[in-house]
Amino acid sequence: MLSFQALFLTLIVVSFFLLRASYAREKLIKLKPSNAVIGYTGCYVIITTAVLSYIGKGLIYWYTLQFAAGVWLIGYAIVSKKEVPAWEVTRFWLIGALFCLPINLLWHWWRLTDYPFLLKLSLAHCSVILSAFPWPLGMAILAVMLWAIIYVFYSVDHVIELTDDMIALLGFSILIFTMIIYVKVQIADYRAHNRHLKHKAKLKRAQDYTFKLKQIRRHLHLNATEDYSERDMTFLQKVVEEVMESPLFLEDEPLYKENLGTIVHKFSAWSIFLRHYTQSKIHLPLLPTEIVLGALFQEVEVALSGSSDAAPKLIIAPKNLDLTTKVICDVRQVTHLLVAVILRTAHVSQGASIRIQLHTTQLKYHKYAPIKKQRFPDITFPAIALVVSSAEVPLATLPSVHTHYEDITEGRELIGTLNEVISESVNVQKQPIERMVRAHYGYLQFPASKQKAILLVLPCQVTAVRDEMLANITVANRLINRSEIDASMVVLRKFNDYVCKMCNIHIGVLDEIFLLLRRCYAFKRHLSGELFYVRAVGIARLVTDWVAYVPEPIYAALLYDLVVYADLPLSYIKANYSLDIFSFVQSIVSIGDRRDIEPSGLYVDNQRNKVVNRDQLFVLCIKLAERLYDLRHAYGYAHKLQVSDMAKETLTVDICLAKKYLDGDIVELLETAAQEALQMCFEKG
Repeated sequence: MLSFQALFLTLIVVSFFLLRASYAREKLIKLKPSNAVIGYTGCYVIITTAVLSYIGKGLIYWYTLQFAAGVWLIGYAIVSKKEVPAWEVTRFWLIGALFCLPINLLWHWWRLTDYPFLLKLSLAHCSVILSAFPWPLGMAILAVMLWAIIYVFYSVDHVIELTDDMIALLGFSILIFTMIIYVKVQIADYRAHNRHLKHKAKLKRAQDYTFKLKQIRRHLHLNATEDYSERDMTFLQKVVEEVMESPLFLEDEPLYKENLGTIVHKFSAWSIFLRHYTQSKIHLPLLPTEIVLGALFQEVEVALSGSSDAAPKLIIAPKNLDLTTKVICDVRQVTHLLVAVILRTAHVSQGASIRIQLHTTQLKYHKYAPIKKQRFPDITFPAIALVVSSAEVPLATLPSVHTHYEDITEGRELIGTLNEVISESVNVQKQPIERMVRAHYGYLQFPASKQKAILLVLPCQVTAVRDEMLANITVANRLINRSEIDASMVVLRKFNDYVCKMCNIHIGVLDEIFLLLRRCYAFKRHLSGELFYVRAVGIARLVTDWVAYVPEPIYAALLYDLVVYADLPLSYIKANYSLDIFSFVQSIVSIGDRRDIEPSGLYVDNQRNKVVNRDQLFVLCIKLAERLYDLRHAYGYAHKLQVSDMAKETLTVDICLAKKYLDGDIVELLETAAQEALQMCFEKG
C-alpha cells in the first residue's frame, strides 16, 4: 500500500499547489460558485460524514475534520462577505471541496476494506463532483478518481466479486455520469450563447455610445453662442464623458431612472451638461477651469485688441496678491466680462489707459433663516476685488475695498422691489456685466457717477463656492419603497409633458430643475407626508393652470421651497438662474405674514381703480397654489390643529385676496378645500 499512499500524498500536494493564491486569479474569478452551491456542498459533506462515522472505527479525528469543513462551507454560504475577493472565495471553496470529496474518497479506499460500500460511496461522490465542480475540473477529477479505483483493483487481489448487483451498479453509474455530463454540456452551451449575446449587446451599446457622443458634441458646437476655446471644449468633453458613464444614459429619460447616489455624486457634471446642451437663457452656465491671473489678463488684452481698433492700454496694479496666483473660473466669461467693463469705462472716461487694481478680500453668504432671530453661520470664501477705472482718475477717489462683503445675494442692482429690479435689468450695458458676475457668485458695484470706478469681486475658486452651497445639504436616508419612487417619477414625467404643452417651457430646463430637486430634497417629506419634490411639482401644476402663458412663475414655484426647506442659499438661485426667477424666489421667501402677499400698486381715478404689478400677482398665485395643495393633502398631517389653523386662515385671509385680485374659480377651489379640511378635523377631532 505504500505506492497508494505516495499517490494519495502526491494528489494532496498537487491540489494545494494548483490553488495557491498567485495561481490564475482570473480563472478562479470565472469559476466562483454561488452561495447555494457552497451551502449544498457543505450539507452533503455533513450527511456523508455522519453515515461514514458508523462504518469507520477509530477514525474520529478524520471525521471531525470533515464535519468542521462541512460546517464552514454552510456558514460561509449563509453569512457571505461581499468584501472577500471572488478569486479567494473560489480558492477556499475548491480547497474545501477537494478535501471533503476526492481526497476523502481516496483516504477511505486506503483505510477501509468494505469495497462494495466504497464503490457506492465513489458513485455518490463522483456524481457530486461532476455536478458541483466546473465542467473541465470535474472531468479531470473524475478521470483521476477512476484511475485510482482501477489501480486499487489491480493492486489488491480479490477486491470484489463481479456479481449481478455490481454489474447493475456499474451500469447505473455509467447512466448517471452520462446524464450529468450531458446536462453540464448543455449548460456550458447555454452560458456560451449568453456570453455571445451579451458581447453582441455590449458592442451595440458601444456603437450607440459613440454615435450619441458624436451627436452631443456636434449639438454643443451648433448651439454655442460663441465658439468655445480648445480649453473649454476639452473640459466640456470630460463632462460629457463623465455623464455618459452612467449605464442608463443611452435609455430614454435617464434622469428619471438614475438612483439618488449617482445624482448626488455627479450632480455638477449633469448640471453643466444639461445647461450647455439646452443653451437656455434661463440658465447661467459655467465651464470652470484653472488659470493663472497673468495668463487671464493676457487673454483679456488679446480680446481687447480684437474688439476695437483703438483698444485702451491696460495698467495692472496688484496690491496684495501676485499675478502668478491661480484662480478657477469660466475663463471665456470672465474675459468677456473684463472686456465689457474696460470698454465701458474707456467710453465713459474717454481715457487711453485703464487701470485695474487687484485686492484680496472675502465673500460671504448666509442661508435663509425663517426665524428672524435665527442666523446660520456665515461661510467665507477668498476672493479678488478688481477696481476698474481710468488711469487719470485720482487714487484717492477710488472706492475702498472692504475686508469682506457680507452677503453676496445683495448688490445695488438687486436691492428694492420687483419694479426696480426689472428697470435695472433693462439697462443693456449693465445687464451682460451683471449676468456674468452673478454666474460667478460675485459682487458688482456700479459707480454713482460715470467718472468713478467699477468694483468687481469674484471668488478665487468658483467651484468651491458652488460645491459648498450644495455640500451643506445633507441627503438623509429615509424609508421609502421602490414603488413610491417609481410613482413619484411618473408624477414628474406627467408634469413635464403637461407643462410643455401648456407653456413655452424648454424641456431641458425642467430636467435640470428636477435634477436639483432630487439632489436637494432626496426623499425628505413635508408635514403633509408628501415627498418634497412631488409637492413642488403639484404646486407648480396649479400655477401652470393659473398663469400658463408665463414660464418664470412656474420655475419659481418649483425652486422657492428649496431655500426654505432644503437650506439652499438664495445665492445659488441668483447665480444659476435668470434675474426674473431669482426675483420671484426672493419675493416669495421674504413673505413673513399672509397679509404681506397682497400686491401693492398705484391708485388712479381718485383711488377707485388700482393698477397692480403683474409679477406681484404671480407671487400671490404661487402662495395660494401652495395653500390649496396643502389643504388638499390635509389628511397626511400628524397634528390636525395645524390643518385647522391653516383652513381658518384661508377662509379669512386667502379667499379675500383671491376675490380681490384673482378669478372666481380660484376662490371656489380654496373655499372648497378649506371646508373639507375643517370637516376632516371635526370628524377626527
